[in-house]
Amino acid sequence: MNSALYALPAENISFYLRLSGWNLVSQNNRCYVFEGFEDVDGNPFEIVLPVNKDAPDYPVYVEHTVRILSALSDKSPNSVANEMIHFDRDMLTIEVESRSVDNAAMQMLPIKRLIGHSANMERSLKPYFNQYYLEARKMLKHFEIHQTCNDNVSYHVESQVGEIEPYQTLLFDDKEDPGQRLPLQRRVMERIATGLIDLQNATADRNPQALISGYADGFNANMCNAILEISKHSSRPVQYSVNWSRKVPVSPAVTDFKSILIERPHIEFLKRACHKLKEQKPNYQRIEGRVIGLSSSVDPQSDDVDNNERSIVVLRTDRNGPGRKLWINLGKEDYVAAHKAHIDWKTISVGGLAIKRRSGWQLAEPHDFKILR
Repeated sequence: MNSALYALPAENISFYLRLSGWNLVSQNNRCYVFEGFEDVDGNPFEIVLPVNKDAPDYPVYVEHTVRILSALSDKSPNSVANEMIHFDRDMLTIEVESRSVDNAAMQMLPIKRLIGHSANMERSLKPYFNQYYLEARKMLKHFEIHQTCNDNVSYHVESQVGEIEPYQTLLFDDKEDPGQRLPLQRRVMERIATGLIDLQNATADRNPQALISGYADGFNANMCNAILEISKHSSRPVQYSVNWSRKVPVSPAVTDFKSILIERPHIEFLKRACHKLKEQKPNYQRIEGRVIGLSSSVDPQSDDVDNNERSIVVLRTDRNGPGRKLWINLGKEDYVAAHKAHIDWKTISVGGLAIKRRSGWQLAEPHDFKILR
């Protein structure tokens, strides 16, 4: 069993147990007592855990906890132990066969690009990037990578997820949550998983369109190229798998994703999607409509926040497009103006790039916000 488990604070294991459906029924200065599930007679199982991880018998109780969870979940003790250790971390595992030291070292750069350009999409929904934005630099410092060598080389890309911050105001009526309430670290990892799902679909359909049309939620051209580079430096197909932290709920679109083996057929559609996305020209347009919803997870008038923390929903009313709802992220001044337009029920005008996402339509790169009438 992983020895790191015995160094885990009792608070971490307690948190894991609560997330796994166990109820804390008693707590004092010496121990936690949990109850959960039931035996054949309908009696709940009990887990006792010392509060102090330095207690002499702490490893005994931890191992007993793992054995109970293993028996109830039909997972191996090692699997349960690893889940407990990583309960607050998302982990992307990339398994490659790379006999040469040079090739193994070369894998690091495309993995960096995969993370960095996934984070770039939180700044701007572009099909291709020439630089790393602030969000990308933050995530490249946050994510950790570990390498293990058995029959294959495995790269474990880990991310400790943050907390979900509830919106102060939520007026997205009849609209799916766009995902902004999830921590940035989780959104970056979910975008990678979404891209891998799109790649599976593109290969099954023998058409790269799933990758191309889904770039706003999945792979941009840079991420496609990163996956291609990883395969290039491996002598065999590359296996990707994701384990999600239990600390944060997983978005429905990626809940069932477990793993994908990238083989030669996938490479063809990645190359075609990468080429098309690099050539794709943004279709900027100007929309008019009324503000029908506002949302902010921070002080709306604060200067020290990202624009994507403040959003509005506009019902398009101009004749140049259908009367659909668009979600738009705004800076402080434009958000305050949008709030006034909503109160006065006036029409607004804003330029941007209308993109269809899984959560609905978004107007990306908004600019030149105006109140008309």
